[in-house]
Amino acid sequence: MNEYARVTVRLDETVVAGRNPRADSRQDTHEHIPGSVLRGALAAVWIQRHGTGITTTPEFTRIFEGEGGFGPLHCPASLPVPLSMRTHKYPHTNRCRQLWWDEARYETADFCPTADCASPLETGKGEPRGTVRTVDRTMNAMSPDGVTLDGGLYSQRALPDELRLTGWVHGDALRALYPDDTPVTELLLGSRRSLRGHATVEIDTETVPDPVECHGNEVILRLASPGVFVDEYGMPTDQPDREELSEVLGVRIQEITGSWPRWEETGGWHAASGLPKPVERVVSAGSTYRLRCEQPPTEQARRLLMTRGIGLRRREGFGGLYRIDPPVGIAELTSRIAPLTRSSRLLSLFRYRLDPLRNGTGDDTRFHNALRRDDIEEDIATAIRTLLDVEDPALYEQLLDFLDNLLENKR
Repeated sequence: MNEYARVTVRLDETVVAGRNPRADSRQDTHEHIPGSVLRGALAAVWIQRHGTGITTTPEFTRIFEGEGGFGPLHCPASLPVPLSMRTHKYPHTNRCRQLWWDEARYETADFCPTADCASPLETGKGEPRGTVRTVDRTMNAMSPDGVTLDGGLYSQRALPDELRLTGWVHGDALRALYPDDTPVTELLLGSRRSLRGHATVEIDTETVPDPVECHGNEVILRLASPGVFVDEYGMPTDQPDREELSEVLGVRIQEITGSWPRWEETGGWHAASGLPKPVERVVSAGSTYRLRCEQPPTEQARRLLMTRGIGLRRREGFGGLYRIDPPVGIAELTSRIAPLTRSSRLLSLFRYRLDPLRNGTGDDTRFHNALRRDDIEEDIATAIRTLLDVEDPALYEQLLDFLDNLLENKR
């Protein structure tokens, strides 16, 4: 069996992956599926198929309590903006060629250099890169007799159906995907699974993960989920363990040359025991670290680290890693996509692609078929490839608006 597998879920119903309780009557949700939610859903499948006795076996313990990892499931918009990135404090203009400056790559700036923008730059806070559509529902708590409880009215935020999210499962946790030696094809995710949370599952053991970033002898790690790190005395720290990283990468980590962490607290609910999990300090998603290695680690080691994650409690989804490239401004792309104004039909097809792009459910077969045609013009082909490479729905919509304005001015 491989050391890792890529897991993709498509939500067939709304899902609530609850966050820490709020002081008001609103229940919030994560804008992705935490690894702990994936782990709990898979454990429920094992118990359903094998009975509760399976939970006392060494195999179950190794899979769900061992050294394997259940990574978070994200869509492109839900990935956090790294804390090492400096972004526009105010909306950027169409003339801005650069939108993010990455301090982990030694890029520094205080203001956007574009003359008619000059927006001050601010560091990322780990917020989602884009806008993840959610739905709100208002409900009322009921007594066992079916009577509405006084003061039981509350609102709940949920991830919508049709959303696609992807992540990695690593090590012994892979076995969780095959409860009876056949792959899981559906799961119930989140809270109140008798009413919602159904998702279709795809397991891919052929796709190779991107390696963590490497520039010369320096490696850059970015957290896709909170990280749990402790020092030699077992106390919380905001720095990863260099010995752990040296062992996984196969080269000695000389020092951490840069770190951009942020503290937060995390808790949760342990469904098996019916008890709350302890609240502890963790490093938030988006935290970034730059490490200097004695020599460059191999690409295979960097791929393995990407799926394995770092720190403690990886089996609960903590310490997940991701790789992200700073988005380019519209000014970098407009000249490449301008030829699309010669085809109003193509523009319409790209406009219909916007909502599926937001949900991660897009099917680009028709565009790839067009690129294979012998009579397609080279500048049109370049324009199609450029738009297909844009993963940020907000930037994609801005580019479509730019094309619509160009077309309107031609009329």
